[in-house]
Amino acid sequence: MFVQIESTPNPNSIKFLPGKIVSNNGSFEINDKNESNNELIRNLLSVNGVESIFLGKDFVSVNKYEDIEWEELKHIIISLINDYYSNGKEFVIDKDLNENLENLKDIEKKDCSNFK
Repeated sequence: MFVQIESTPNPNSIKFLPGKIVSNNGSFEINDKNESNNELIRNLLSVNGVESIFLGKDFVSVNKYEDIEWEELKHIIISLINDYYSNGKEFVIDKDLNENLENLKDIEKKDCSNFK
């Protein structure tokens, strides 16, 4: 598998295109590895320098901290994506993950309402 890279207007964000479905149920931004039990999401967010990830239908957009260079991250991210799909996975997000994230978003909204 060949993961393509696409730059974005944000220099701290790059799209990684695995050539496979990433999300079959919408787009999600995740910045806490504890928000998901998905192996790829947890591994990407465990990489030193990765701030958050955005998952779309056919891409994984990775956001890094400003003080980290892409050359330190690209090969690790590509390797993690390749490993994930080479183990027979068909997609990263399905309906079950969506439901879990929606529950977490509701909790976050309640927590934020205390700060008004």
